[in-house]
Amino acid sequence: MKNFQLGDEAYNELLNLLNNQHFTEKPGMQSDMEFLSDDWWLRDTAVIENIVRREGMWEIQLVFAHFQEPYKLIKRVISRHPSKDRAILNAVYMRRLAAKDQRGTLKVNIDDFGLCSS
Repeated sequence: MKNFQLGDEAYNELLNLLNNQHFTEKPGMQSDMEFLSDDWWLRDTAVIENIVRREGMWEIQLVFAHFQEPYKLIKRVISRHPSKDRAILNAVYMRRLAAKDQRGTLKVNIDDFGLCSS
């Protein structure tokens, strides 16, 4: 197998771009990080429990998906259990505790994602 080599011209151009990066970059604004604290949408989310086997344990993940904008979602790992039955039971309770809509009327439809299954 031949070793990869970068040509002198490309290497010099890369160095030039790296050296001049501080002239073209600008500092971030406070508003650039607002998405971290912008959690207003979580009040209108459907909560979906997901249980996966990872490293010999059953991991409970809760997915919070906005019912009007299904692409707006976050996933959080809640806990891990050695028993699948115990993980399923705990996942149901955790979903009910985390859901703002205790009755479960907020739903996310898989068709909203526009996935192609063929």
